[in-house]
Amino acid sequence: MARPSTEWLDRHRRLLLALFLLLIVVIAAEGFFLNQQRVVGKVRRAQTDKLLTTFLQGDTAQSPGGSSVYIRLQNVRFKWSDKVFIDAGNLAVRAVPAQGTTVNFDDLTSFQLVVQRSVVLVRTDVLAGMFNESIFNYPESKVRDLKVMITSDDQGARVVHLSGKVNVVAWVPFTMATHFSMDRQANTLVIAVDHLKIFSFIPATKLIHWAPLHLDRLISLPPNRSLRVDGNRIMVKPLGLFPPPRINGTIESVEVEDDAIRISFAGDPIPAPESSARNYVYLRGGTARFGHFLMADTNILILDQDQSNPFAFSFLHFAEMIPRSKVELADTRSAQITMPDF
Repeated sequence: MARPSTEWLDRHRRLLLALFLLLIVVIAAEGFFLNQQRVVGKVRRAQTDKLLTTFLQGDTAQSPGGSSVYIRLQNVRFKWSDKVFIDAGNLAVRAVPAQGTTVNFDDLTSFQLVVQRSVVLVRTDVLAGMFNESIFNYPESKVRDLKVMITSDDQGARVVHLSGKVNVVAWVPFTMATHFSMDRQANTLVIAVDHLKIFSFIPATKLIHWAPLHLDRLISLPPNRSLRVDGNRIMVKPLGLFPPPRINGTIESVEVEDDAIRISFAGDPIPAPESSARNYVYLRGGTARFGHFLMADTNILILDQDQSNPFAFSFLHFAEMIPRSKVELADTRSAQITMPDF
């Protein structure tokens, strides 16, 4: 190959110099942008770690102080709506006012329920109702029509399948096979995504590792801060899934059963009332307000009118049920209400 002549080099010296300088500028610019990308990536990772730390530190086990009304529910379906409820064989909670010393049962946002030592069951259809009604029910949500199903894998371990639609330009059906675990330190339920399919048959598990399709971009985070996405893990504060009154508590364990999630809580037990009834809601201690009634040292026993099946009860509709109930006042210090199912 012939080498360029001296005459040619002299004639094109300026052009070659300009090209050389342009090459240096391009290399410098590329180096600058790569460095900026590393810096931005580092900042983004730091922000993600900070957000994750904040999420984990915002523990649902934390609750405001103040006077408590102790509540014990036996054989009760505790309802927020027809789709959102928990089945409690024996649930013990403290109603704690956010401000002051009075628990106002007419304002469900004014107090929290702090779970004591208890076990509750959350059915798969109820878990789906929580996701659809409480978590992803806002205008900018990219997820809708969630359904939950439990199966077993080849090793006999229970797998929780989440299916629904995700908005990626258009609404695309998806199915995720997940495993549930418990982060005890963070008091958080961890949903690890093992397999992801779109249109029910196209494998897409590896795609969630690609930046534009990270789970935190596909699943826009809800405003109530009860859910966080970290890699292929969805971290949920299950107690934050419920509408008001909010439920707090220290989760002891989470187990996946054939058709429900069993959540065990740590805490002190609450004594049962002196009653032979199978189904009841018992409120004891503290100061409580019901409409125009103010009760100091609360002592109210709400009995199920039909003791043959679980008591369907709702604080949200408590007042509506009073006209259909039988109210007995044995003295000025206690009340007994026999109430039909809601």
